[in-house]
Amino acid sequence: MEHDNWLELADVYALGSLDGDDLREFEAHLSTGCSQCRARVRDTQSVLLGVLSALPAVPPSASVKARLWERIDSDKPGYVFIHANEGTWIQVGQGILAKILNMDAERQRVTAIVRMAPGSDYADHEHAGVEEVLVLEGSCYCGGRLLRKGDYHRAEVGSVHLDTHTDEGSLMLVTAPIKSQMFSA
Repeated sequence: MEHDNWLELADVYALGSLDGDDLREFEAHLSTGCSQCRARVRDTQSVLLGVLSALPAVPPSASVKARLWERIDSDKPGYVFIHANEGTWIQVGQGILAKILNMDAERQRVTAIVRMAPGSDYADHEHAGVEEVLVLEGSCYCGGRLLRKGDYHRAEVGSVHLDTHTDEGSLMLVTAPIKSQMFSA
């Protein structure tokens, strides 16, 4: 092949558009140490980077972004993603909704986001297993004690929650036994 042909292939290679036999042959040619072709690839890539950096950034549309995240999520086996606008809220009490994030059958645990509407309360209940609560928004009373945003509460096995209510409403991250009274409603 004449060297001018290799130089033309160098431009296509710099674009990342060579494939098949052309790609294998050009990479074999580069491996011989051809300084002209290496310089051509380097120069072409430099010009391309200059052109790309001169273009204004255009954010993707919402639908393109959603499809991209779906593809990224599906390419990560062993991961689960639940975005804020996803999942199903279930009513677990008057003015109390829960979105189940995870049901761990092996450990018999459930992780959920629980939303209590302003003025709602939850019936007194005994804990069949450890229950953990992290207040994300608002405030609530657990066992008569006020918890605000960022506060954590742990109820041990056999403990009884009395006086669980909220004046202003709250959003909480809760982990509890799958057989919890809250999630069996």
